Amino acid sequence: MSKPNSMKRRNFLKSSTLGVVAAGVMSGKVVFAGEEKKSEVQLPKIKEFRTLGRTGFKVSDISSGGPGDTAVLKALLDAGVNYIDTAEGYSRGQSEIATGKVIKNYDRKSLFITTKLHLDPKKDMSKEAILKRARECLGRLDTEYIDCLMIHAPDKVETIKTEGFHAAAKQLKNEGKLKFVGISNHGAQWGEEEDNMEKILLAAAADGRFDVMLLVYNFLRKEAGQRVLQACKEKNIGTTLMKTNPVGTYLFMKDRLDAMKKEGKKIPEFWMKVLPNLKARADMADSFIKKYDLKNPVEIRDAAIKFVLVNPDVHTVCCSCRNFDDVENFVRLSGCALSSAETKKLSAYTEGCAQFYCRHACGICESKCPHQVPVNTIMRYNHYFEAQGREKYAMQKYAALPGAKADRCFDCSGYCETACPYDVPVHGLLGMAHERLILA
Repeated sequence: MSKPNSMKRRNFLKSSTLGVVAAGVMSGKVVFAGEEKKSEVQLPKIKEFRTLGRTGFKVSDISSGGPGDTAVLKALLDAGVNYIDTAEGYSRGQSEIATGKVIKNYDRKSLFITTKLHLDPKKDMSKEAILKRARECLGRLDTEYIDCLMIHAPDKVETIKTEGFHAAAKQLKNEGKLKFVGISNHGAQWGEEEDNMEKILLAAAADGRFDVMLLVYNFLRKEAGQRVLQACKEKNIGTTLMKTNPVGTYLFMKDRLDAMKKEGKKIPEFWMKVLPNLKARADMADSFIKKYDLKNPVEIRDAAIKFVLVNPDVHTVCCSCRNFDDVENFVRLSGCALSSAETKKLSAYTEGCAQFYCRHACGICESKCPHQVPVNTIMRYNHYFEAQGREKYAMQKYAALPGAKADRCFDCSGYCETACPYDVPVHGLLGMAHERLILA
């Protein structure tokens, strides 16, 4: 349950136009107490299926990403969703366990289950170690085989060539425990600019051993994704998407400052320094919202998902559904075309509000940070917190983040912001993300 301050924040975001700018696309979250009634209503059905590259599997265009609630996952499968993306690290294996409990009640051959292993070069990556972890995934999923085993978000190109992983995958295939191999990536935690998502996934496509990819692609982060999708098309590799809703969910500074004033706290020098910049940007974005009637965040979210589905090289979009409302909202987008009116709204949002989006899988600014703050990772955790409502998960990930955190930004002049090619006020956004992720 959210804390009082969290509820106050969400009320602010929902009630103010500037809150829409700051909070971005909300995901249609409903009160859980009403979900029993929702589950009794006839949900929409999947209307389109696409061939997942060389796997030959006909996958639903809307799929399940990181399932946790068994009732919600069951509703998705009943609606026709047949692709489930999970990982050993999602909720410490609980996502796999939840998946296993649900799929035993369905025809296993009608489902495509993907799970992922993170490979750390500092740890044991031998064939035996990978086999052990993969078998543990099989146990948690309570299934006889995994459709696709992915390398989870490698930081370096060399990681995709880990022979222990490929040897283990070969043995599992021989045993009938695995069908395909894949790779996911949404940017490195911190490192050189050249090992970004595009370089890693293009190298994986050239490698030839990967059958499915999970990547970032959205209407504000197009170019890198388009190049990866083209490479996948040429190699007949299956494509699955994440982070398709790029509208950043950044709490507007006013909410934080008002809270400080009411509590009688002195406003920190950092906030006084970054406030004018953020306020000016928010005012400009607000004018676009009014001019182009962008006040309905659900419309932008829906248009964003339709935008990626229009691309025939996209096979499925992984959506994180927390409740039955999410199931209905996402499944009804299956097979839908992007209208000219929606295209215009996305263009208007791009022109007026794109500066609030710290691009997923980017990391261009990180090499300029003297403190080695993992900007891309922190802003992704912030996205989990606000856009996806996975507050506890985001806070746990941030707490476990090794090295420098965003509190180092308080005494910094903002090298990241100077280096950002998209003019994102990332210096101030990092400060807000830090306070949010520690619930300060």
